[in-house]
Amino acid sequence: MAESAVKEPRGTGWRIWDLHVHTPASIVQGYGGDTDEAWARFIDDLEELPEDVSVIGINDYWFLDGYKRIIAERNNGRLQNLDAVFPVVEMRLDQFGGTEGNLSRVNLHVIFDPAIEVEVIEAQFLNALNSQARLSPSYQQLGWKGVITRDSLADFGQRIKQSVPQDRINQYGTDLEEGFNNLNVSLAAVQSILSGPYFQGKALLGIGKTEWAGIKWTDQSIAAKKTVINSADLVFTAFSDVTRWTKDVSLLRDNNVTHKLLDCSDAHHFSNSSQDMRLGKCQTWMNTSPTFAGLTYALREFDRRVFVGLEPPALARVRKNPERFISSVTVGSNKQNYNLFDYSIPLNAGFVAVVGNKGQGKSALLDCIALAGNSSRNKEFAFLNTSRFLRTPSAKIAEEYSSELEWANAAVRRVKLTDEHDRSAPVYVEYLPQKFVERVCNIDPTVDEVDEFESELRAVLFTHISEEQRSGEKTFDDLLSQKKRVTQETIDRLREELGELVSSYTSLANFRAENLATDVDGRLALKEEEVQAATTALDVERERLEQIDSESNGNLHLSNLKQRAEVLASQGSSLAQQRTENEQSQAQAQQNLAQLEVIAQRAASLHEDATALNTQISALVPDAEPYISVDIHAARYEAWRSAAENQVTALQNGHEELLRKIEIHEEERGKNDDELAVADSVRERVRQRMLQAQERLASLIGDEGDQESLTGLKELRLRISEAPADMDRLREALIEKSGQIHSALNAQLAAVESLYAPASLFIETSDVVRNVGLEFNAELRILPSWRNIPNSLDGRKNSEYIDWLADLPQHLEDADWEMLGPILQEALIRLEQPGSPGEPFRNPATALRTNATLREFMISMLDLSWLEVRFGLTGDGRPLSQLSPGQRGLLLALFYLVVDRRTTPLLLDQPEENLDNETIASKLVPALHEAAGRRQTIVVTHNANLAVVGDADQIIHCQLREDQFTVSTGSIADLDVAKFALNVLEGTKPAFDNRRDKYEAFPELALQR
Repeated sequence: MAESAVKEPRGTGWRIWDLHVHTPASIVQGYGGDTDEAWARFIDDLEELPEDVSVIGINDYWFLDGYKRIIAERNNGRLQNLDAVFPVVEMRLDQFGGTEGNLSRVNLHVIFDPAIEVEVIEAQFLNALNSQARLSPSYQQLGWKGVITRDSLADFGQRIKQSVPQDRINQYGTDLEEGFNNLNVSLAAVQSILSGPYFQGKALLGIGKTEWAGIKWTDQSIAAKKTVINSADLVFTAFSDVTRWTKDVSLLRDNNVTHKLLDCSDAHHFSNSSQDMRLGKCQTWMNTSPTFAGLTYALREFDRRVFVGLEPPALARVRKNPERFISSVTVGSNKQNYNLFDYSIPLNAGFVAVVGNKGQGKSALLDCIALAGNSSRNKEFAFLNTSRFLRTPSAKIAEEYSSELEWANAAVRRVKLTDEHDRSAPVYVEYLPQKFVERVCNIDPTVDEVDEFESELRAVLFTHISEEQRSGEKTFDDLLSQKKRVTQETIDRLREELGELVSSYTSLANFRAENLATDVDGRLALKEEEVQAATTALDVERERLEQIDSESNGNLHLSNLKQRAEVLASQGSSLAQQRTENEQSQAQAQQNLAQLEVIAQRAASLHEDATALNTQISALVPDAEPYISVDIHAARYEAWRSAAENQVTALQNGHEELLRKIEIHEEERGKNDDELAVADSVRERVRQRMLQAQERLASLIGDEGDQESLTGLKELRLRISEAPADMDRLREALIEKSGQIHSALNAQLAAVESLYAPASLFIETSDVVRNVGLEFNAELRILPSWRNIPNSLDGRKNSEYIDWLADLPQHLEDADWEMLGPILQEALIRLEQPGSPGEPFRNPATALRTNATLREFMISMLDLSWLEVRFGLTGDGRPLSQLSPGQRGLLLALFYLVVDRRTTPLLLDQPEENLDNETIASKLVPALHEAAGRRQTIVVTHNANLAVVGDADQIIHCQLREDQFTVSTGSIADLDVAKFALNVLEGTKPAFDNRRDKYEAFPELALQR
């Protein structure tokens, strides 16, 4: 017997049913005969049954004496521990079971509605069987006839025992047993009697599994064997090992026969006996009302409402986590004349449906539960909001009411109806108000920056991540940011490098646009002609100077001055070279000194970072040794810095000394040139003209930096010729860098997939979720911000290009680099060549609007900031953005019902809104069943598919009567509950019958029932 301390409220919930309890009058062996002493002991035993045993069936053979005695005891105030006692009549069918060596008749049990008077059962059933009963063929020769009574059956049994050899008499039971075993009835006879007006719908047939199983599956018996069990409403057995129950039920179902198998004590002994078949040895649990209607309903919903074993999973969940199940809600006021709310309702731990007509208090009840459960969505309550019950001045009235939740662990939380959500306390319930669902399900993800709908789904997915894997984060987005942080640093660095490449590309593109080869070729030809003319003029002046020098070789003073001029010129060149080298050395020394300073600053920053990290580690690992050690040798740095500063000072002093020497040298050279000019004015004029010709030629030839010189023009021409290839290489480098960013984003994707892996596996394996075509994938998604990129282009020059770019997301099946890379490369090429490939180059900058820059445009395209790592969900094969608000509402409900791993109570307000009945029955109802098998689920609904077809464990009917909210509650098996469910959900019985009659006017529909 289960030792569970959890008790469901009486009237609904799980309790043990033992429908096969023998009485002393029936079983002589176990209880010592039909004696007052045996009966007293039997009654005591019944009163001492564990409290979970709530319903018993008192089983006699063909008599109701035992049942009548039990009822008399209850009428005298005893056996109040039992919720219900059912009359059960047992008989033998004229169908054999067992082995060839040990044949026995198949047991048939009739369970009657206790509401039927015993006298009616005796008169209309037992007496009717008198004419139908037949003797076993083996003893028909005894010629026994008579009205069936206990005494007459005992007389028949005595005759049977007298007809057998004396040495075999010990193989037989009591006279009554033998008489009973050999008086048989046909199944058809019993069915005929029960179909009459007295018992129709008020009796159930049970078959003994052990005897039935003994019927051979032969060609001659297979039909009869199936007929016997399929005519029964349930199958009895007494398990010695209840772990076989699931397997036995599956075997019966596989054989296409009645599989509704119950474990009963089949009591042949008192409860203190060591025998298996004893009173109290029963582990059949039923989640239903302790009535005949409740039994019938439980058998109809067998898979959900019947469990055989030590403890139903539903009770085990409550026992293990009582703080997560609300046992009752009380709403009311302590003051007189405040009667709008005044009720207390026990709540089932499974699926609770709240029904009622519009404006009758359903949402008010749900809001009260949510408020006391500290729901964070109180701003979107349907009733407890400032536009309804909390509006001024009625808010003063609301102040006088409170809502109180009692949990299964006896904890109580009480709040005023005007209280707000307490941010300092936990959220004890999850609530999806209708207003909230409508708002988040109508968000347009293509327009809104923040998609709250997907945020809700992520919050549910977060429940699949174990506590240790959350790394201390409280939300999915925070954990995702943490996971992405390392790769984000890589992405930021790659984007900086991309910016440098883009700058090089834009510079080269501008160079190509501003320097045409044809223009440079013309300028180069003119410059070459000028150089040729300058060379000729220089040669003429040089020849004249040489002629004058040859004619003046005999003038000694002039020769000395010339030699002195050559020496001074050589010294001047040497001093100029020294000055250049000194200045270069100074620049390098200054740069080294600056770099030393940067290194020192970075070392100091590194030391600060190491200190901060060690502090964080100390907080996580008390008394931990330093994790990071950074040694900065300041003395070495100061020595290096001092040496560098001394080098700079020495170079500066040397530079000043060189300037003084150059100044003295220039004075000496000037004096020598003046003496030469005086000594030979003609030669000096020729020399000056030659120097001017040299300067002119040197200026025309120039260097690479002077684009007006011959050398500069040649370099420019070379750059122009190499520019296309350089641009190709830069373009490839840009695409490669963009690909590296894509790889880093994929690394983020891998981190995301690791977070989603538990939820993804669950979604793949859940039958309920798979039923709606829900699939999960993490992906690099193109964001709506992509549309801003083509907006930078000038529409007058790029209409086709703009359309092509705008439609790029449609060109991609996904954001895989093998598809994305070539498209981005094509986008760059089309930027340079607006027409077909091979057409003349266009400066990409001219394709843009005046307020856009080429650098910004290229970075926005290539840095992939328009790609984001996001999880992807599809419903029925379509992206979430393409789902209707109703489909989104279904998806959100399914997430909270099925995917959500939290076990706190779940409150839903009309989840069927905007859904058709087929979707509700096929998708939402199975999800509700799965949720109720894991967490307490309370649903406000107007739909019969949820409350009735969904087989709610408890139905709460809300009404507003004379300015007071009232509630009534029970299970659908309760007559009163069934009536108001029919009226509210089906529109009254006549309306329901009218619809049924119309449907059944179609033969095809009737056949599908």
